[in-house]
Amino acid sequence: MKALRYLTLLILPLTACGGGDKNGQNTGNLADQSSGNMVTYENSAVNGVTQALPTIMLLPADGTLQNFGALDTKSINGRSYQIRDYQKYLNADDRFRRIASTVQSSFNQDNYPLQDFEQTLKQLDTRSATDMADDLAQDAKTLLLQTANPDIVLELNYYLLGEKNKKATLTRSSNKKDQEKVVSYTLSAIDAYTNKVIATVSESNLKGGSSTTEMIQNSLVQHLPALKQDIVKYFSDLQTRGREVTLRVTVAKGSNQNLSDESIEGDTYADYIMDYVKTHTVKGAYKMQTNTKNELYFVNVRIPMVSEDGTQYGVYDWTRELTRAMRKDLGVKVSNQSQGLGEIALTIDGFPN
Repeated sequence: MKALRYLTLLILPLTACGGGDKNGQNTGNLADQSSGNMVTYENSAVNGVTQALPTIMLLPADGTLQNFGALDTKSINGRSYQIRDYQKYLNADDRFRRIASTVQSSFNQDNYPLQDFEQTLKQLDTRSATDMADDLAQDAKTLLLQTANPDIVLELNYYLLGEKNKKATLTRSSNKKDQEKVVSYTLSAIDAYTNKVIATVSESNLKGGSSTTEMIQNSLVQHLPALKQDIVKYFSDLQTRGREVTLRVTVAKGSNQNLSDESIEGDTYADYIMDYVKTHTVKGAYKMQTNTKNELYFVNVRIPMVSEDGTQYGVYDWTRELTRAMRKDLGVKVSNQSQGLGEIALTIDGFPN
């Protein structure tokens, strides 16, 4: 069922790429190999681990948006939707760009290539994005994540306290006013595929800086190295154990066949899909949650992040191979209705005659 979507955009993708050691020596990653010698780069061995380092997206958390009047809730067809007005937030808050620059600088020191969020914002066509959201019944944040395709989302939430320790209204303010306040903030690293918080930096009642921005920046400088270590540790684990996704396979309404029927392969359609999942996940890791004649639903499905030839491998690749196998082996018509980065949703639209 289609629903009206509202899109306002703020994207700051950061793509990890490794780098040299502290002495500036080549560490063997693809970025180093490509520097100054294209032949060497083209002939070098593929380093899937380097290619698959996490992409980071930084954006304000919902709490910050709400404090600036940039978050609203609307009910459409009996369902509530969060409306995030990122542009309104940017116009109201002059701190985010400066705080974001501190995060960028920290990642840049480790040779992470950065993309400026305002330039990315200008490149996105809001109108066509809205059309896509309506056609695919996606919400705004889902579309943002699909557009940027991050591995890890960094969400910044902060608020000020007045002299009487009451929450202050967040508006653009002068340094003089900032000096009269203290600030608290949280920066959460979230797996964009599972929405799990994997690491957090949090400080309360910071004071003593020339501005609230400076207080947050100084604190982040101290805490970002540890946050990055947690991210690297988490992402390294994903490369070993596989990325966690969900898989839902459903039968289109009105079909005269179902997943319990025998396929041209000899097994039921459900058995074929379960066997495929078992043999195409890392160490057969998955959990069956729903198994009915019209739906199969798997959670904690671990798919590989690196292919056999060492190149990076993603959810789209895994989904494409599954749908291709279903069409070829089962003779079914199948469509991809996936929305979230970590969600694979397939619908069988037609069975062989």
